[in-house]
This record gives sequence, structure tokens and C-alpha cells, in this order.
Amino acid sequence: MVDQADKSALVKSLGLHLLLVIVLLISVSLSSSPVMPVANSTPAPVIKATFIDAQAIYDQQRAQAQAEAQARAEEQRKRQAAEERKRQEAAARKAREKKAREAAEAKRQSELRRLAEQKARERKEREEAEKAEAARKAKEAKERAEMERIMQEQLAKEQAAMRQQRRQQVLSEVERYQIMIQQTIMRYLNADFKDKSCRLKLKLATTGFVSQVSIVDGDAALCRAAESAVRRAETLPMSEDPAVYEELKDIDLKVEL
Repeated sequence: MVDQADKSALVKSLGLHLLLVIVLLISVSLSSSPVMPVANSTPAPVIKATFIDAQAIYDQQRAQAQAEAQARAEEQRKRQAAEERKRQEAAARKAREKKAREAAEAKRQSELRRLAEQKARERKEREEAEKAEAARKAKEAKERAEMERIMQEQLAKEQAAMRQQRRQQVLSEVERYQIMIQQTIMRYLNADFKDKSCRLKLKLATTGFVSQVSIVDGDAALCRAAESAVRRAETLPMSEDPAVYEELKDIDLKVEL
């Protein structure tokens, strides 16, 4: 398209130059007066000069037209080069922007993955820690329960042993006081009741005072004598230990000689 415009301009320039030459020729022909032939004088040099000037003008104008065409072509080339450069720069800028966006997106995705992995790792560590803590607490609870069971068992054994020991002490005291009560009663009996026995039911106060006496069974004479002996004594030996008293307050006493 540029070449066609240059050619058209060149053709127009040549046409103008040709028209100018024709005008000059006509002007020369009209301005020339008839001259008699003179020796050693001819008009040929004048016509030649006119043609030379027209050719020079034509060459100058053609050179100018070519220069203008070349200038326009150079300007067009520069414009196209500038446009191409702008296009390339725009394409490069878009490519850089795209690359930057892709890099930013890749970085964002990488950060999201890192955060997700970190959260998953922290969740796993937390769950493992909670599991370990639960296991530790369960173990401690089991150990405490076992220790408590052992302690309770040991305490129960000790308490049973203490109760047994206490029971033995109480029974021993009960037996001792029964003997003392029998001895107190027998002091008021004579030897006529030898090989005879009697069972009495006694109710005693904490002081040993006999609040009630009754015959259960046995030799009638001995039972009457034993009852009388109890009433004569009024107060029988009694322990200050409440447990011993509980065993002696309602005593079933056997009297025999």
C-alpha cells in the first residue's frame, strides 16, 4: 500500500515536470523574434540551456519526490516499528503480568497447602496429646483404684483383726467377771449343795447393782439359796468397759458347787 502511494506521487511529479517543460518550450518559442542570419551566430545554445535547466529542475524535483517518498516510507517504517515495539511490549507486559499472577496464585495455593498441612499436623498432635493424656489419666485412675482397693483391703483386715482382738479382750473380761460374780455368790453358799447346779438370769446396772434375778432351772434348793445370795450381795463385780457391760447386763449365770 505504501509502494503504490509512492508510485502515484512519483507519476504525478513526473507529469507536472513534463507539463512545466512544455510550457517553457512554448514560452521560448513565443518570445523569440525573427533574426536575420548572422555569421557565427546560432540560437541552438539557448534552446540547449533551456532544456538543461528543465532537466535539472526535473531531476531536483524527482530527487525531492524520492526523498519525500523515502521519508514517508521511513516514517511509516518507524511508525510500524514503534507499533510493533508497543505490541511486543504490551505482549511482554501481559506475559509478565500473567506470569506474576500465576506465580502469586501458585504461592497462594502453596500457602494454603502449607496452612492445611500445618492444621492437620497440629490437629494430629493435639489428638495424640489428648489420647496420651487420657491414657495417662486412665492409668493413674486404675493405679489409684488398685491402691485404694489394697488399702481398703488392708484396712479391713486390720479392722477385723482389731475387732477380733477386741472381741477376745471383751470375752476374756466377760469370762473374768463371770467368775468373779460366781465367786461373790458362792461366798454366801455352803457345802451342802456340792455336785448340784442352778441357772439364774440376772439383770445388772452399770454399777453392778442387781436390778432383777430369776431362776431358770436346776436344783430347787440350790436355786433358792443362790437367789438369796445374789440379793444379799446387792452389788456384783462390773467392768467399766461398755463392751463388757453389754455382755454382762443380761447374764445367764450357772452356779454349781
